[in-house]
Amino acid sequence: MDDSKLLQLGLRAARSIVDEKPFVTDLAEGLRGVVGADCVCIDVCRGWPEETPVVTLAGEPGDLTASETDDWMQLSAVDDPYIMNLVATRDPLPYRVSDLTTLSRFRRTSVYREIYAGFEMRYLVAMAPRITDHDMVIVGLTRRLHDFSDVEARALHPLRHLLSAAFDYQQLVSKIRAELRTVPVDVDPRRLTLTQREDQVLALVAAGHTNDQVARRLGVSPRTVRKHLEAVFPKVGVSNRVAAVAWWLRQN
Repeated sequence: MDDSKLLQLGLRAARSIVDEKPFVTDLAEGLRGVVGADCVCIDVCRGWPEETPVVTLAGEPGDLTASETDDWMQLSAVDDPYIMNLVATRDPLPYRVSDLTTLSRFRRTSVYREIYAGFEMRYLVAMAPRITDHDMVIVGLTRRLHDFSDVEARALHPLRHLLSAAFDYQQLVSKIRAELRTVPVDVDPRRLTLTQREDQVLALVAAGHTNDQVARRLGVSPRTVRKHLEAVFPKVGVSNRVAAVAWWLRQN
């Protein structure tokens, strides 16, 4: 397995996630080829656990019917070792089934007997690039003949981190866009006059820097950066950092 190709695949998917473009099919097909899996399954659920995930498959068994997909998801929720561990611990890292239970015990589960066994998929590794109270994205890779190696499992860690960071960034962008639509436009212009330093701080924060990073860039202390931000809030009529960034982006 070529680690550089895996990261290139992750970068392309991350760029699509940030740009809110489709990424699932290309990621699934790419993982199947780069890692070497008989099947790659990506579940995307907006509004879990109430909503049913959208399931994308690459490789065998190909597309499933809606009924087959529902059966798979229902069995996985109560019987899949990875899903059970994820829900219980919120640990999103890549794990093989063999990391969580014995293969003989896994093959006695309903999800194995009724789903995986039918397609002769005996080995599984999965990870969760996204899991919050409302969203969940799970990537699963399966094989017939041999388990995933320690090297292959470890190689998925930076990929998962990259995808997770892209989802977090995309969520931040969505929040800022929402703030842009709600920031009042009739604020007294006299209140909107920022000092040069306040404008510099907001520009760096809007570029994604933390307070510590802004402080290092400007040669001041993090406490000074916080003071500048606190001075900005009442000037522009907002109460938090995200709204201040939204206001600054709108002005610039």
